[in-house]
Order: sequence, then C-alpha cells, then structure tokens
Amino acid sequence: MRSAIVEDNNLKIVDLPEPKPRQNELLIKSLVCGICGSDLHCRHHTHEIAESSREVVGSSIIDADKPILMGHEFVGEVLETRQGSTFKAGDQVVSLPFLMREEGLAMIGFSSADVPGGFSEQMLVDSRLTMKVPNGLSPEMAALTEPMAVALHAVNRGEPTRNHVPLVIGCGPIGLAVIAVLKMMKIGPIVASDFSRARRDLARKMGADVVVNPAAHSPYESWKEAAQTASPEEAGPISPLFGGADLRPSLIFECVGVPGLIQNVCTGAPYGSRVVVVGLCMEKDAIMPSYPVMKEIDLRFVSFYSGEEFGATLNHLANGELDAGGLISDTVGLSDIESAFDRLGKPENDVKILVKPSE
Repeated sequence: MRSAIVEDNNLKIVDLPEPKPRQNELLIKSLVCGICGSDLHCRHHTHEIAESSREVVGSSIIDADKPILMGHEFVGEVLETRQGSTFKAGDQVVSLPFLMREEGLAMIGFSSADVPGGFSEQMLVDSRLTMKVPNGLSPEMAALTEPMAVALHAVNRGEPTRNHVPLVIGCGPIGLAVIAVLKMMKIGPIVASDFSRARRDLARKMGADVVVNPAAHSPYESWKEAAQTASPEEAGPISPLFGGADLRPSLIFECVGVPGLIQNVCTGAPYGSRVVVVGLCMEKDAIMPSYPVMKEIDLRFVSFYSGEEFGATLNHLANGELDAGGLISDTVGLSDIESAFDRLGKPENDVKILVKPSE
C-alpha cells in the first residue's frame, strides 16, 4: 500500500506492507485525512518534538531516527473485522488516534511502520476507541472530528458562561475552530484578532462578531469596547487598581504558539481574565510573573480531548449544530501531499487541506 512518511525531515510516498490487525483492532481504508499543524511541525522539527516530549513525559512520543507515518485527523471505511465485532465491512468510522496495545500506547499519526497513519491507504484503529459516522455525514466533514474536538476541549477548559466575552488571538485552523465552537455555544460577542486579512475574513465567516487587525488596532481595546455593560449582574471581576465594574468577564484563547505571545496576552488582558493557551510553542519562552500576579490572571493550558468530547464533536457535526465546513480550503490526492504541506507552510490562502490517500 502507498503511505506518506517523514524521514530526515523529508516527506515522501513509499510502498509498505498492508497492516495486520491485532485483537481489538480494525483494518480500515483511509478515506480522508486532514493535515494538522502538528504534521507540519513533525516534518520540519522531528528531533525537537522527540526531545521536548522526552523532557515532559519521560519518553519520546516519536522515534526521530525512524520513518514516521503521519495523519491523525482521519475517517475510514471498515475493511476487516473479527467475529462478534459491533462493526461490519463498509461502515464509515472515526477513531481517537491511539492503539492500546500490551506493550503500551501507540499514537496513530506519529508512529513507525507497524502503525500506519491516515496518510496511508490502509490503517488500523482500536475498536474500543472507534465510532460509526452517523446521519450520513460526509467523509470530508467527519474528518474534522479530531481537530474540532481539540477546539471543544479548549473551550470547555475555559469554562465559559453566558456573561463571558471571548477574545481569540490568532485565526489559524485552531483559532477558527475555537470560534466555531464558541458560536455553537452562543458565547459572545466573539472578538478575533489576526494579521492576515484572509484569516480575518474567514473568522467572520466562522462566527466572529468583531474582527481586528492587531497591526492597526489593539485587540484588547476592541475587546473592551465589546465587553461594556451597565449591569452589575453581568460584570466580571473588579479590582481597586484596575476597575472592571463596567466590563463583562474576559475569556482569552491564545491560538498562535510563538515565543512572547503569552506575555503579550498577560500585558493586554484585563483584570481577572481567564486565559486558555491552545497554541503549541516549540521554543523556550518567558513571562514576567508580576503581570498575571497583579492582574490575578488565570492561565490554563490544553492538550488533546476526552473520549466524551470526541464523541460529542462527531454528533455536533452530524446534527448540523457545529458549522465547521468553512475550514476546508482544498482536497488533494496522496501524490499532491507534499505541495499541500508546502502551501500550508505559507497559509495566507489555505486553512485545512484534506488528503484522499486512495487518489
């Protein structure tokens, strides 16, 4: 079977043996798989990811010295099941990107040859983590389950209330996904900030009420204008130093992940802000603690999602409650995956490119 791999920071198409499912595993045909920002990181910064994960969790999540089979935002068609399985050949499914094996957890999309990712023609999923695609949801939309689950988890970590006025910093794929989830939850008005005009236009399409070019206007001032209230019941935290009686509570999502941005947020955020850090910064960073201390800013960091959030996201998409189709900018065959990666490295015109491995 054909599969896209990363080896020595090079992306290439190779032929690999068809995978053999173990107990509790399903063999599926990969129908559609989205390209994630972490895939771009994996292509260009394999050793950095390996080293940073080793420092954080005690072992590396990838083996930088072996070819890596990528693709974790996938939807597939069941090809082979074991007797007694609740799935049958032809079922379209999505799955959390993990295989629970005796030797440990294998991450689909960041593993070596025995665990193909979604950029392979065939792959394995864990039947205990797999869900049927409901309501005739298209494969393209079903492939958005994983990235939208990340956004749902990020918003849930922010614990928004009806009074919160959210500010989304960065309108790349994850920032736009967060906007879509906030819109679904009817949390707003939503203020969004990005330097790119194309991204700002898309932020409006995804549900942002106020869109800001930070090169021309402070997103924090725009947030303050949107958060004005005369109602004491709506007001957020109040400070004798910073005030706040005329402002609704602030919920900020940092969706960029570059050094200095957390400090930038702490500098601009109003008193008592709740800040959810969603952007993954792969470099060392620093903040001045006096800012979040004096402002009593609540910093929260997010990663992944729960199985319940993954399933909820699939249902939100299938029921038409979560409008995420605007994220998809193109669909390509496996032979065009390298050019798709290159396009996403300069993302003025593209947000989410989907790959069909069989084409």
